[in-house]
Amino acid sequence: MNSLWLVICYLLGAAIKGSLGYTGCTDTSLNYQGYTYTIDPTTQQKVWSHCGFPNPSFDYALCGLTYTSGEHFLCDPDGLLSSQLEIDGIDLALRNIQANTSTLCSSADGDSESFTVSIALVNRTRIADLTSASLCINNCGELQPVTNITASALSDSQKTAIAENFGDYLRTGWAFGSCGNDVVIFYAEDLNKVHVAVGYKANSLVTSDVIDYIKTTFVSYKNNGKLAEGLLVIAEKLRTTLRGVTPAHILLILNMILVVLTAAFLIFFLHLRSVEFNVWGREGFWKIPEYFFYLISGVWMINGLLFGVIYMSNKAPYWATFFSGIIGLACIVMYIFEEKIFDTYSDSGSYTLNITS
Repeated sequence: MNSLWLVICYLLGAAIKGSLGYTGCTDTSLNYQGYTYTIDPTTQQKVWSHCGFPNPSFDYALCGLTYTSGEHFLCDPDGLLSSQLEIDGIDLALRNIQANTSTLCSSADGDSESFTVSIALVNRTRIADLTSASLCINNCGELQPVTNITASALSDSQKTAIAENFGDYLRTGWAFGSCGNDVVIFYAEDLNKVHVAVGYKANSLVTSDVIDYIKTTFVSYKNNGKLAEGLLVIAEKLRTTLRGVTPAHILLILNMILVVLTAAFLIFFLHLRSVEFNVWGREGFWKIPEYFFYLISGVWMINGLLFGVIYMSNKAPYWATFFSGIIGLACIVMYIFEEKIFDTYSDSGSYTLNITS
């Protein structure tokens, strides 16, 4: 795991020298040494760096997850959420975002990727000395040198800079998106700051207004002791936002327009040919396209079914007609109340019948 992060850090270091207005560190002792957190000797709290930060896709236990496989999107190593039920519920909401948004690109392994939203929650972060003349950014994108002062001694802009640095490079390190289709929400309790890191493809939908909504909602629910509820509200907001108008929606709209135009044309062509004011006339010239469209449109099948139903209803006894009507009504009721009659989801993946009074 540490060797993987060292490779990532090397690549990050090559890419970020001079980014965000910071120069690259020349002192190699300031580079990432393989420790993603230190322990405060007074409070015994973990003080986190984004370098080597647990990844919820495989560091399940470190992120507070009980899973042993699968891709997950919530990491709460310090237990800011109060129960396992809250953790599992929020992680499920984040996985639903991935499942319910359109495919945008393919990963290096050839897997289709949609939008992803992930969340990281920590008590404390490493505090960089932002006033130092030697302030630089190391090979892992971490601001150096760090200091022992607490976040309470920082200005609001300094807290924002540290949260942005952590969140932006955490998104790069987690690498959930192959084409900028990922969003990472980072919160540090000591900074009391929320940062939303957005990939370039998600950026067109997750606008500054959406980011402001996320931050405001997060702070409001957190201050009222309802952090889990606030994260679920945010997840639902992002799910509806990231669905947007995708290529799949455009294709569906175009198909609907085509169906409507085709239906209008067929009604116009096949019906108006027999009314008093026949726009097509009775000339033999129009008979060929008339019968051609009549055959390829399948209208003759619909006519045949209607005539068959009428014939059978006249010949069938009343009890058979009544019985068929009851079956048809039952099918309609089952269709309308399907969610109440059938519980289609269970943890085992099986389908179970759940009839309630």
